[in-house]
Amino acid sequence: MPRKHLRCDFVSKKNALLVISGILIAVSFSYFSFSPAGRDTFRSYSEEAFLHKLIKSTGGVYKSASITGWVRVESATDTYDPEKLAVNIAELLDLSESNRKVENWQNQFARGSKIEGFLKGGQAVSVLGQNMQVQQGKNVTHAMVSLEGIENRKSGFYKSKISEAIDRYGEGQVGLTCFGVIENDLSGEELLIAAEKMMAAAGASVQEKTVKDNLVSLTGFSPRFIRDVTYAGKEINLNVALRSNPAQNVTYVYVATPVIFAEY
Repeated sequence: MPRKHLRCDFVSKKNALLVISGILIAVSFSYFSFSPAGRDTFRSYSEEAFLHKLIKSTGGVYKSASITGWVRVESATDTYDPEKLAVNIAELLDLSESNRKVENWQNQFARGSKIEGFLKGGQAVSVLGQNMQVQQGKNVTHAMVSLEGIENRKSGFYKSKISEAIDRYGEGQVGLTCFGVIENDLSGEELLIAAEKMMAAAGASVQEKTVKDNLVSLTGFSPRFIRDVTYAGKEINLNVALRSNPAQNVTYVYVATPVIFAEY
C-alpha cells in the first residue's frame, strides 16, 4: 500500500478516536450535570459566586470561605457512641490517618469526641461527635463537620462530600459561609445600612434582626437559595452579619446560606 494511503488511514483513525473521546466526555459531563450530585455541585458554585457578590456590594474584599455540616443521628446503631461516630464520618470523608489529633471528653450530661486532621487534598477539617442528655432517660447524638479557609470555587466539591457523609445518619444541613473585610470601621448605623443592602440585593425578606454594639446580624429568606432551615416557625436561608473592629479600623463581613454556623 502506498505510504500516502497509510498516512491517510492513520489520520482518519486518529480523528475517529478524537471524535469518540469527545463524545464520551460530553456524555459523561451531561450525565454528571443532570445527576443530583452534579446539580448540587453546580448550585453550590453559583451560591458561592453570589455570596462573593454580596460581600463586594458592601465595598468589602472577599477573603475565605468555610463549610459546616450538622446532622442529628436518627438510626439506633452503635454510631450513638461519639467516638465511633466521629471516626466513621472521618473515614467517609477520606480524612488522612497521618497527623490526626483526637480529643475525647465527658461530663455529667454529655460526652464527645473531636478528630482534627487533613483531607487528602490538604484541606484542614474537624469532625465532632457528641451525645447529650436532653432530659432524664433521653439522649440525643449529633455530628458536626467543619472546614475553614476553603479556596475559591472549591465549596461545591466539599459541600457535596460532606452531605454524602452526614446524610447516612439522618437529614443533615450543610452551610456555606463567606468572609470578607471592609477597610473601614463602620458605625452602628452604617453596619445596619450595609446589612440591609445585602439582603435587598438577594431579594430576601428579613425575618430576624440583631443589633448590638458593633454587631449587626440579619436573617431572612431569599428565592436565590434552595435549602432552608426552620427557626421559630420561620423559613431561613440567608444570614448576613457585619462586625466592626475599631482597634484595627476594619469591618468584618459574613454572609451565609442557610445560616452562619461558624463563629463571627
